[in-house]
Amino acid sequence: MLDLSHLRCFVAVASELHFGRAAQKLHMTQPPLSRQIRLLEERLGQRLLERNSQTVELTAAGLRFLPEAQSLLQRAQDLEAMMNEAGDEPEGRLRMGFYGAASFYLLPSIMVAMAKHYPRVTLELKELNALQQIDAFGFGDIDIGLARPTSLTPRLTSSIVLREDLLVALPDDHPLATRATLRPQDLQGEPFIAYGPKGPYMHSVQQAIFAQNAVAPKIIQSLAHAEGILSLVSVGLGLSVVSGHAICVQRRNVTFRPLVESGTSQALTHIVTHRETQRPLVDQITRFICEVGLALPPRLHP
Repeated sequence: MLDLSHLRCFVAVASELHFGRAAQKLHMTQPPLSRQIRLLEERLGQRLLERNSQTVELTAAGLRFLPEAQSLLQRAQDLEAMMNEAGDEPEGRLRMGFYGAASFYLLPSIMVAMAKHYPRVTLELKELNALQQIDAFGFGDIDIGLARPTSLTPRLTSSIVLREDLLVALPDDHPLATRATLRPQDLQGEPFIAYGPKGPYMHSVQQAIFAQNAVAPKIIQSLAHAEGILSLVSVGLGLSVVSGHAICVQRRNVTFRPLVESGTSQALTHIVTHRETQRPLVDQITRFICEVGLALPPRLHP
């Protein structure tokens, strides 16, 4: 019977094509690593690696064996995770992608709730935009994603996890700051800091508001992220329309007012997963994150 420790050693060497680096990766010294490879080759009756003092190469048998070894190790890992996740107190590790603005309010709320309700589940965080998350799902690098709405591949599915009201951000001393609420028509001709195409979702939200209300602000800058936009608003260069939780970005000299009668009332965040995930923990934590996100107020500013 094949020994999983032998397989791990072989896959490490095959990946690095260097015994020293593979040993370091496995937190062991080189002589025991060489013995493990030799024992595996004896068990299989075939040489898997050709090595000399300078190079390491896979033999034809090694090339055939490598994907099967990787598959066996992944299956063993999945089986262990499945059993851990099926216990009375679920445990395991999930890799979650998130877009930058989620870190304002949604992500911290999720992390606090997870620590309280699922202390034995670890979320490994990766900051990725929506397109990067789609690629990461394709390569098997993430299990869950927090993303602005976007077109997904057929293997992925999404649902709403957060709704944010839209706000107008403007300098404290701007004449419009005296009003309790603002309408799109109030933006007509005003200097405006827009979301550019590199902030595609909020860019599309702003463009929809302009088109639906026949409004044409004077766009003086286009940026990708709320932090940069609010920095320019804070020094009096213009106004902007932002999602509700951008208020968590601390900037002096910035006032927020609810945007009303715009035709597009909220910004959305989706939680994304594989359509046919094989891990019960993914489904369980996805449902929990949705409960946390949808319980958050859509507007933090009074």
